[in-house]
Amino acid sequence: MCRTVCGILVFFLLGGLLFAQQPEDVAYQFLKNLVNQDFESAIGMCNDVVKQRLTPEALNGIWSSLIDQMGKFIRVLSFNSGEQSGYTIVVFVSEFERSKLSIVVSVDKDGKVGGLFFQNAPATSYQLPSYVDSERVRKEEVTVGEGKWKLPGELVIPEGTGPFPCVVLIHGSGPNDMDETVGPNKIFKDIAYGLASRGIAVLRYHKRTYVYASEIDPLKITVEDEVIEDALSAVAFLRKRKDIGAVFILWHSLGAMLAPEIAERSDADGIIMLAAPARPLEELMIDQLRYLRSQGMPVEESQIETLLNLKNNELSPETFVLGAPASYYYDLRKRIPIDLVKKIDKPVLLIHGGRDYQVTRKDYDIWKSELEGMENVKLLLFEDLNHLMIAGHGFSYPMEYLRVGHVDQRVIEIIVDWIVSQL
Repeated sequence: MCRTVCGILVFFLLGGLLFAQQPEDVAYQFLKNLVNQDFESAIGMCNDVVKQRLTPEALNGIWSSLIDQMGKFIRVLSFNSGEQSGYTIVVFVSEFERSKLSIVVSVDKDGKVGGLFFQNAPATSYQLPSYVDSERVRKEEVTVGEGKWKLPGELVIPEGTGPFPCVVLIHGSGPNDMDETVGPNKIFKDIAYGLASRGIAVLRYHKRTYVYASEIDPLKITVEDEVIEDALSAVAFLRKRKDIGAVFILWHSLGAMLAPEIAERSDADGIIMLAAPARPLEELMIDQLRYLRSQGMPVEESQIETLLNLKNNELSPETFVLGAPASYYYDLRKRIPIDLVKKIDKPVLLIHGGRDYQVTRKDYDIWKSELEGMENVKLLLFEDLNHLMIAGHGFSYPMEYLRVGHVDQRVIEIIVDWIVSQL
């Protein structure tokens, strides 16, 4: 199964997290110990009161009984936390083989686990953001591309007769669905319905590596196959519709590195780049590893050394690096987005988050320095946004992506205003 470059967006999402200053991460590490059946370590994380009442053997019995009832633990779907009586109460909505369950872990002010409880998981599903007026939009199932690689998609259209300006949403790294789902969050669905309820149609579709993962040879995959061909097909599809006017392309993360090339090769009217890297992918991943290590996460030096070897062209093309062959990185590196943006005369909007530890302020500063004075380019930085364009506070960290959130309304409104100004 092809898992091409899962790294940049969710590479560490379920990795060995331990940020000691965050009660939520203490709770998550405790849960990881349960899942890994490391009950000695789990009890070692507890306060003295729990240690007096609960042995590793007893905890083993509790967890084993739960697994007998629920089946194998699959994953954490989402989490939330709050303060109660001096404890941080962390609730992990988790998926098991047979059902879903909320695992509740309490952490005291000293960073020690003070309790473990289980309760029925809430019957919740994705909710549209409050800034969406669903009565002002309609949706249509569509197909992007033809032949072997045709992809299911959805076109969300404002109520009315049109023609409407339209945005094509292009994914970041990894085999993403049309919503670009990360944990409980659906970044592209937020954007699609947020824009459509403000008069702008949006096309999104499943990524080729999501639909045809088992049919793609990971040693032969290129960004042309993975992303570019389907993006060009999406623009061509919209050009045939009478209810669609100007077409803009919106890219997130890795996809944003390819936006200028697609704009140059298609007749798109403009490009929007969210969390756009200004440097090669391997450089971003090296910085990401070093950031996580600086925050207390155990990172193997060999991972950094492998990426440094990749950066220095010292790996054979077939060598796999974090889910993709080195040839993929070498192919991607040939594309220099800054140079292409300088060449095209189409309008460009770039939005970055100040809390993004994956595509960092370093990238924003490079874009700003290189594109300064270009009248067709608008560059914005929101200090409180993370890589998913979701607002927060303090240091950003991987488990944050499991907290329910939505693309910030400011991002939606900036995109709308910018598109309208181009018409």
